[in-house]
Amino acid sequence: MNIEITLEDLLKNGSHFGHNKKRWNPKMGKFIYGEKNGTHILDLRKSLPLLENSIKFAFESAKQNKKFLFVSTKKQHSDLVKTIAEETNNFYVNFRWLGGMLTNWNTVKKSINTLQEYEAILESDENLFTKKELGDIEKKKIRLDKTLGGIREMKNTPDVVFIIDTNKEHIAVLEAKKLGIPIIAIIDTNCDPDPINYPIPANDDGVKSVQFILENFSKVIKLSSDQKDISSDQKDLSTEKGDTVIPEKVDTVTPEVIEKVIKEGESKDV
Repeated sequence: MNIEITLEDLLKNGSHFGHNKKRWNPKMGKFIYGEKNGTHILDLRKSLPLLENSIKFAFESAKQNKKFLFVSTKKQHSDLVKTIAEETNNFYVNFRWLGGMLTNWNTVKKSINTLQEYEAILESDENLFTKKELGDIEKKKIRLDKTLGGIREMKNTPDVVFIIDTNKEHIAVLEAKKLGIPIIAIIDTNCDPDPINYPIPANDDGVKSVQFILENFSKVIKLSSDQKDISSDQKDLSTEKGDTVIPEKVDTVTPEVIEKVIKEGESKDV
């Protein structure tokens, strides 16, 4: 079964919109096409093969039963990361990243055990606590569940971390790098691409952009259980960072088409 992504798809979902040019990271210069009204525009002809390379890596990782942790604590992406994690039987952090969530995993596991103990108390028919005590336990349970609910079934640190907005989730990036966990990340024009193993230069704010990318990862992770190739025209894509082959179909959208879309004046927050 084929998973095909075109430049038209990325354009339609607003993946080309970057940040204000004053906020850019010079290391992202090689992925920038130009600017419109003070906003940088990403060159999707470079983003597309990197996206396909990341998808290939995700497919091969899932085939080996490796586990993914999806991370975004932005409110607009909260439901998106939860959905893909649940659809693919993986894990997520969508409320707050706790320092040491990866590098101090044993302590985090103790907090997960505490969460489960609170739940057991609240579900028990035994009347061992007063109403006030149960109310306090309920509040503590809710607080822990917001932070740890997406990783409560995670037995060990993940094999792959998928991050949306590496600036906001910089601690997650540092911890994954320290442990040698590969990182797939959607990186905008204000991000540093260097620490990322599988960067995807794209709009990391717009809901449509992030949702489109995550939906395609969801498809390939679920497909991996069937041990099928993603598609014949992607079989030559390298899974090594910086060694991506640009497929011929990239040329189906010309610079003139990109200019036309830019001039339509779409908003970044699509």
